[in-house]
Amino acid sequence: MAAVESRTPRIVDSLLGAVRRLESSRDPRTAREAVRDCALAIEFRLDTLARELQPGPGGLDPSLLPAGRAVEAALRDVLIEAWTLLRSGDQALANRGRISAFSRSVARAARQEAEFAFAQLSLPAALD
Repeated sequence: MAAVESRTPRIVDSLLGAVRRLESSRDPRTAREAVRDCALAIEFRLDTLARELQPGPGGLDPSLLPAGRAVEAALRDVLIEAWTLLRSGDQALANRGRISAFSRSVARAARQEAEFAFAQLSLPAALD
């Protein structure tokens, strides 16, 4: 059965919230919605990160550029996993092992992104 697409655009900005929804999914339909939420949350973070990684005033402190690029790469990898899962159909979405592995990947990327955000806030200039 095909998923019904909503006409209302959604913004999901919490990776960990999306992970919780994914972990609580019990059937292919709720897993699909949760994977889609993960993808939306990742796209939201990638969009924000892209602005931070651009050179110039108001950009990221140069010492954090390597970490920022590593977070960007991790998020992109997980986004590709999400797209692959969504294209794989209900059988893949019903596979608890595959969903759990994806959930761990998203949680790992979320932790890496949170550590990066903490590093940004820990800079002396962040207090200005």
